Amino acid sequence: MSIISTVICSSFFIFCILFLGTLSGIFSERAGIVNIAINGFIIFGATMYALITYIFTDKFGNQTAISPWWQILTSPLAALLTGAFAMVFGYTTIKLKSDQTISGFAMNVLVAGIALLIFLSIRSAQGEGHVVSFRKTNELAIGKSFTNISNLISYKTFVVIAIGIAAFFALKFTRWGVRFRSVGENPQASDVAGINVLKMKWQGIFISGFIAGMAGAIYSQIRIDTVSTTGDVQGLGFLALAIMITSQWKVHWAALISLMFALLYGFSYYGITSIQALNNLKIRELFYTLPFFTTLVIMIFTSKRSFGPAAAGIPYDKSQR
Repeated sequence: MSIISTVICSSFFIFCILFLGTLSGIFSERAGIVNIAINGFIIFGATMYALITYIFTDKFGNQTAISPWWQILTSPLAALLTGAFAMVFGYTTIKLKSDQTISGFAMNVLVAGIALLIFLSIRSAQGEGHVVSFRKTNELAIGKSFTNISNLISYKTFVVIAIGIAAFFALKFTRWGVRFRSVGENPQASDVAGINVLKMKWQGIFISGFIAGMAGAIYSQIRIDTVSTTGDVQGLGFLALAIMITSQWKVHWAALISLMFALLYGFSYYGITSIQALNNLKIRELFYTLPFFTTLVIMIFTSKRSFGPAAAGIPYDKSQR
Protein backbone atom coordinates (compact mmCIF):
# COMPACT_ATOMS: atom_id res chain seq x y z
CA MET A 1 0.00 0.00 0.00
CA SER A 2 2.87 2.36 0.77
CA ILE A 3 4.32 1.77 -2.71
CA ILE A 4 0.98 2.53 -4.35
CA SER A 5 0.56 5.63 -2.19
CA THR A 6 4.06 6.82 -3.11
CA VAL A 7 3.46 6.35 -6.84
CA ILE A 8 0.03 8.03 -6.75
CA CYS A 9 1.19 11.05 -4.74
CA SER A 10 4.40 11.53 -6.70
CA SER A 11 2.55 11.10 -10.00
CA PHE A 12 -0.01 13.72 -9.02
CA PHE A 13 2.78 16.10 -8.06
CA ILE A 14 4.40 15.57 -11.46
CA PHE A 15 0.99 16.00 -13.12
CA CYS A 16 0.61 19.43 -11.52
CA ILE A 17 3.95 20.59 -12.93
CA LEU A 18 3.41 19.06 -16.38
CA PHE A 19 -0.14 20.35 -16.78
CA LEU A 20 0.70 23.88 -15.69
CA GLY A 21 3.81 23.83 -17.88
CA THR A 22 1.71 22.70 -20.84
CA LEU A 23 -0.84 25.46 -20.22
CA SER A 24 2.03 27.93 -20.12
CA GLY A 25 3.09 26.85 -23.59
CA ILE A 26 -0.47 26.84 -24.92
CA PHE A 27 -1.09 30.46 -23.93
CA SER A 28 2.15 31.56 -25.51
CA GLU A 29 1.73 29.70 -28.78
CA ARG A 30 -1.97 30.52 -29.10
CA ALA A 31 -0.77 34.12 -29.24
CA GLY A 32 1.62 33.19 -32.04
CA ILE A 33 4.86 32.95 -30.06
CA VAL A 34 6.85 29.72 -29.93
CA ASN A 35 7.98 29.23 -26.35
CA ILE A 36 10.71 26.68 -25.64
CA ALA A 37 11.58 28.56 -22.45
CA ILE A 38 8.86 26.82 -20.41
CA ASN A 39 11.47 24.90 -18.43
CA GLY A 40 13.36 28.11 -17.76
CA PHE A 41 10.25 29.91 -16.54
CA ILE A 42 9.42 27.03 -14.19
CA ILE A 43 12.95 27.19 -12.79
CA PHE A 44 12.63 30.95 -12.36
CA GLY A 45 9.33 30.51 -10.51
CA ALA A 46 10.92 27.90 -8.24
CA THR A 47 13.84 30.23 -7.57
CA MET A 48 11.62 33.20 -6.77
CA TYR A 49 9.50 31.07 -4.44
CA ALA A 50 12.60 29.87 -2.61
CA LEU A 51 13.90 33.44 -2.34
CA ILE A 52 10.58 34.77 -1.01
CA THR A 53 10.30 31.92 1.50
CA TYR A 54 13.89 32.53 2.61
CA ILE A 55 13.09 36.21 3.19
CA PHE A 56 10.01 35.35 5.26
CA THR A 57 11.70 32.63 7.34
CA ASP A 58 15.26 33.92 7.77
CA LYS A 59 15.03 37.69 7.42
CA PHE A 60 11.64 38.44 8.95
CA GLY A 61 10.92 35.19 10.79
CA ASN A 62 14.12 34.87 12.86
CA GLN A 63 14.94 31.51 11.21
CA THR A 64 11.64 29.90 12.19
CA ALA A 65 9.04 28.13 10.09
CA ILE A 66 6.15 30.18 8.77
CA SER A 67 2.54 29.04 8.54
CA PRO A 68 1.74 26.96 5.43
CA TRP A 69 -1.13 29.38 4.80
CA TRP A 70 1.46 31.92 3.67
CA GLN A 71 1.77 29.86 0.48
CA ILE A 72 -1.50 31.42 -0.66
CA LEU A 73 0.46 34.69 -0.85
CA THR A 74 4.00 33.56 -1.69
CA SER A 75 3.09 31.29 -4.61
CA PRO A 76 1.16 33.93 -6.62
CA LEU A 77 3.88 36.46 -5.80
CA ALA A 78 6.53 34.15 -7.27
CA ALA A 79 4.25 33.62 -10.28
CA LEU A 80 3.82 37.38 -10.77
CA LEU A 81 7.58 37.87 -10.69
CA THR A 82 7.95 35.13 -13.27
CA GLY A 83 5.31 36.76 -15.45
CA ALA A 84 7.20 40.04 -15.19
CA PHE A 85 10.46 38.27 -16.06
CA ALA A 86 8.77 36.70 -19.09
CA MET A 87 8.40 40.23 -20.44
CA VAL A 88 12.10 40.05 -21.30
CA PHE A 89 11.27 37.18 -23.63
CA GLY A 90 8.34 39.19 -24.93
CA TYR A 91 10.56 42.19 -25.62
CA THR A 92 12.97 40.15 -27.73
CA THR A 93 10.27 38.32 -29.68
CA ILE A 94 7.54 40.96 -29.99
CA LYS A 95 9.45 44.24 -29.98
CA LEU A 96 12.75 43.18 -31.53
CA LYS A 97 11.18 40.42 -33.68
CA SER A 98 14.08 38.07 -32.96
CA ASP A 99 14.00 34.36 -33.75
CA GLN A 100 11.68 32.91 -31.12
CA THR A 101 13.43 29.56 -30.81
CA ILE A 102 16.83 31.14 -30.26
CA SER A 103 15.34 33.64 -27.79
CA GLY A 104 13.72 30.79 -25.86
CA PHE A 105 17.00 28.91 -25.70
CA ALA A 106 18.76 32.06 -24.50
CA MET A 107 16.14 32.49 -21.76
CA ASN A 108 16.77 28.93 -20.54
CA VAL A 109 20.49 29.61 -20.30
CA LEU A 110 19.94 32.97 -18.59
CA VAL A 111 17.57 31.48 -16.01
CA ALA A 112 20.00 28.66 -15.23
CA GLY A 113 22.66 31.21 -14.33
CA ILE A 114 20.27 33.36 -12.28
CA ALA A 115 18.95 30.33 -10.37
CA LEU A 116 22.37 28.97 -9.47
CA LEU A 117 23.54 32.42 -8.36
CA ILE A 118 20.52 32.99 -6.11
CA PHE A 119 20.59 29.50 -4.61
CA LEU A 120 24.33 29.78 -3.98
CA SER A 121 23.75 33.09 -2.19
CA ILE A 122 20.93 31.65 -0.04
CA ARG A 123 22.94 28.54 0.87
CA SER A 124 25.89 30.72 1.79
CA ALA A 125 23.71 32.96 3.97
CA GLN A 126 22.04 30.04 5.72
CA GLY A 127 25.32 28.16 6.19
CA GLU A 128 23.59 24.81 6.51
CA GLY A 129 25.17 22.83 3.71
CA HIS A 130 24.45 22.42 0.03
CA VAL A 131 20.63 22.51 0.28
CA VAL A 132 18.39 25.53 0.88
CA SER A 133 16.30 25.12 4.02
CA PHE A 134 12.65 26.14 4.31
CA ARG A 135 12.92 25.84 8.12
CA LYS A 136 10.45 22.92 8.11
CA THR A 137 7.72 25.01 6.55
CA ASN A 138 5.32 22.28 5.43
CA GLU A 139 3.21 22.20 2.31
CA LEU A 140 -0.34 23.50 2.70
CA ALA A 141 -2.09 20.12 2.66
CA ILE A 142 -4.08 17.81 4.90
CA GLY A 143 -1.33 15.19 4.79
CA LYS A 144 2.00 16.54 5.98
CA SER A 145 3.95 13.69 4.39
CA PHE A 146 4.52 13.93 0.65
CA THR A 147 3.81 10.19 0.23
CA ASN A 148 0.59 10.22 2.30
CA ILE A 149 -2.51 9.79 0.15
CA SER A 150 -4.24 12.58 2.07
CA ASN A 151 -1.59 14.91 0.63
CA LEU A 152 -3.70 14.99 -2.54
CA ILE A 153 -6.07 17.35 -0.74
CA SER A 154 -3.77 20.33 -0.87
CA TYR A 155 -3.25 23.87 -2.05
CA LYS A 156 -1.60 22.69 -5.26
CA THR A 157 -4.68 20.61 -6.12
CA PHE A 158 -7.02 23.60 -5.93
CA VAL A 159 -4.55 25.79 -7.84
CA VAL A 160 -4.21 23.34 -10.73
CA ILE A 161 -7.96 22.71 -10.95
CA ALA A 162 -8.75 26.43 -10.83
CA ILE A 163 -6.16 27.37 -13.47
CA GLY A 164 -7.13 24.44 -15.70
CA ILE A 165 -10.85 25.25 -15.65
CA ALA A 166 -10.21 28.97 -16.10
CA ALA A 167 -7.91 28.33 -19.06
CA PHE A 168 -10.38 25.96 -20.73
CA PHE A 169 -13.35 28.32 -20.50
CA ALA A 170 -11.34 31.47 -21.22
CA LEU A 171 -9.89 30.11 -24.46
CA LYS A 172 -12.98 28.29 -25.69
CA PHE A 173 -16.07 30.14 -24.51
CA THR A 174 -15.18 33.81 -24.09
CA ARG A 175 -14.95 36.66 -26.57
CA TRP A 176 -11.45 37.34 -25.34
CA GLY A 177 -10.48 33.72 -26.04
CA VAL A 178 -11.73 33.86 -29.62
CA ARG A 179 -9.82 37.08 -30.26
CA PHE A 180 -6.75 35.69 -28.51
CA ARG A 181 -6.69 32.51 -30.61
CA SER A 182 -7.24 34.47 -33.81
CA VAL A 183 -4.00 36.35 -33.18
CA GLY A 184 -2.08 33.08 -33.30
CA GLU A 185 -3.81 31.99 -36.50
CA ASN A 186 -3.89 35.14 -38.61
CA PRO A 187 -2.67 38.31 -36.91
CA GLN A 188 -3.12 40.45 -40.04
CA ALA A 189 -6.80 39.52 -40.28
CA SER A 190 -7.18 40.08 -36.55
CA ASP A 191 -5.71 43.55 -36.93
CA VAL A 192 -8.17 44.36 -39.71
CA ALA A 193 -10.98 43.21 -37.40
CA GLY A 194 -9.89 45.79 -34.84
CA ILE A 195 -7.99 43.51 -32.47
CA ASN A 196 -4.87 44.93 -30.84
CA VAL A 197 -2.51 42.14 -31.91
CA LEU A 198 0.54 43.31 -29.96
CA LYS A 199 -1.50 43.72 -26.78
CA MET A 200 -2.77 40.15 -27.10
CA LYS A 201 0.75 38.84 -27.62
CA TRP A 202 2.00 40.64 -24.51
CA GLN A 203 -0.91 39.19 -22.55
CA GLY A 204 -0.07 35.71 -23.81
CA ILE A 205 3.55 36.04 -22.72
CA PHE A 206 2.63 37.30 -19.25
CA ILE A 207 0.01 34.59 -18.68
CA SER A 208 2.49 32.00 -19.90
CA GLY A 209 5.11 33.21 -17.44
CA PHE A 210 2.60 33.46 -14.58
CA ILE A 211 1.36 29.88 -14.99
CA ALA A 212 4.91 28.52 -15.32
CA GLY A 213 5.81 30.47 -12.19
CA MET A 214 3.00 28.75 -10.27
CA ALA A 215 4.35 25.41 -11.45
CA GLY A 216 7.79 26.41 -10.21
CA ALA A 217 6.44 27.48 -6.82
CA ILE A 218 4.71 24.11 -6.37
CA TYR A 219 7.87 22.27 -7.39
CA SER A 220 10.08 24.33 -5.10
CA GLN A 221 7.88 23.77 -2.04
CA ILE A 222 8.07 19.98 -2.41
CA ARG A 223 11.47 19.44 -4.06
CA ILE A 224 13.58 22.32 -2.78
CA ASP A 225 16.42 19.86 -2.24
CA THR A 226 16.57 19.10 -5.96
CA VAL A 227 16.09 22.56 -7.41
CA SER A 228 18.46 24.26 -4.95
CA THR A 229 21.34 21.90 -5.72
CA THR A 230 20.91 21.40 -9.47
CA GLY A 231 19.16 24.62 -10.48
CA ASP A 232 16.79 22.49 -12.55
CA VAL A 233 13.31 20.95 -12.30
CA GLN A 234 14.15 17.52 -13.75
CA GLY A 235 13.50 18.74 -17.29
CA LEU A 236 9.73 18.74 -16.74
CA GLY A 237 9.35 21.91 -18.78
CA PHE A 238 10.65 20.14 -21.87
CA LEU A 239 8.24 17.27 -21.31
CA ALA A 240 5.47 19.86 -21.03
CA LEU A 241 6.54 21.24 -24.41
CA ALA A 242 6.15 17.78 -25.95
CA ILE A 243 2.76 17.30 -24.25
CA MET A 244 1.58 20.63 -25.67
CA ILE A 245 2.35 19.47 -29.21
CA THR A 246 0.86 16.02 -28.66
CA SER A 247 -2.32 17.53 -27.20
CA GLN A 248 -2.81 19.68 -30.31
CA TRP A 249 -2.72 22.84 -28.17
CA LYS A 250 -6.04 21.87 -26.51
CA VAL A 251 -6.50 22.22 -22.75
CA HIS A 252 -8.62 19.11 -22.16
CA TRP A 253 -6.24 16.86 -24.08
CA ALA A 254 -3.33 18.48 -22.28
CA ALA A 255 -4.84 17.46 -18.94
CA LEU A 256 -5.34 13.84 -20.02
CA ILE A 257 -1.92 13.41 -21.62
CA SER A 258 -0.21 15.14 -18.68
CA LEU A 259 -1.84 12.61 -16.36
CA MET A 260 -0.64 9.70 -18.50
CA PHE A 261 2.90 11.05 -18.60
CA ALA A 262 2.82 11.76 -14.87
CA LEU A 263 1.85 8.17 -14.03
CA LEU A 264 4.69 6.88 -16.19
CA TYR A 265 7.11 9.39 -14.71
CA GLY A 266 5.98 8.65 -11.16
CA PHE A 267 6.46 4.91 -11.59
CA SER A 268 9.80 5.30 -13.35
CA TYR A 269 11.31 7.59 -10.72
CA TYR A 270 9.52 6.78 -7.48
CA GLY A 271 7.85 3.40 -7.96
CA ILE A 272 11.04 1.67 -9.08
CA THR A 273 12.98 2.84 -6.03
CA SER A 274 10.19 1.51 -3.80
CA ILE A 275 10.37 -2.00 -5.26
CA GLN A 276 13.39 -3.60 -3.63
CA ALA A 277 13.88 -6.28 -6.29
CA LEU A 278 14.10 -3.68 -9.06
CA ASN A 279 15.98 -1.23 -6.90
CA ASN A 280 18.86 -3.70 -6.61
CA LEU A 281 19.24 -4.03 -10.37
CA LYS A 282 22.23 -2.27 -11.84
CA ILE A 283 20.12 -1.20 -14.79
CA ARG A 284 17.43 0.54 -12.75
CA GLU A 285 18.72 3.90 -14.00
CA LEU A 286 17.45 2.87 -17.42
CA PHE A 287 13.92 3.09 -16.08
CA TYR A 288 14.49 6.81 -15.56
CA THR A 289 14.66 7.24 -19.33
CA LEU A 290 11.17 5.79 -19.88
CA PRO A 291 9.26 9.12 -19.82
CA PHE A 292 11.69 10.73 -22.25
CA PHE A 293 11.89 7.68 -24.52
CA THR A 294 8.10 7.47 -24.57
CA THR A 295 7.94 11.17 -25.42
CA LEU A 296 10.27 10.64 -28.36
CA VAL A 297 8.22 7.72 -29.70
CA ILE A 298 4.92 9.58 -29.37
CA MET A 299 6.37 12.65 -31.06
CA ILE A 300 7.55 10.53 -34.00
CA PHE A 301 4.09 9.05 -34.58
CA THR A 302 2.04 12.20 -33.94
CA SER A 303 4.18 14.98 -35.40
CA LYS A 304 2.74 14.61 -38.90
CA ARG A 305 -0.76 15.16 -37.55
CA SER A 306 0.18 18.04 -35.26
CA PHE A 307 -0.90 21.40 -36.62
CA GLY A 308 -0.32 24.26 -34.24
CA PRO A 309 -1.37 27.89 -34.57
CA ALA A 310 -0.62 28.96 -38.14
CA ALA A 311 1.25 32.13 -37.20
CA ALA A 312 3.27 30.63 -34.34
CA GLY A 313 6.94 31.49 -34.70
CA ILE A 314 6.35 34.24 -37.26
CA PRO A 315 7.13 37.78 -36.03
CA TYR A 316 4.15 40.06 -36.53
CA ASP A 317 4.66 42.83 -39.06
CA LYS A 318 1.73 45.21 -39.31
CA SER A 319 2.81 46.39 -42.74
CA GLN A 320 2.24 42.92 -44.21
CA ARG A 321 -1.35 42.20 -45.20
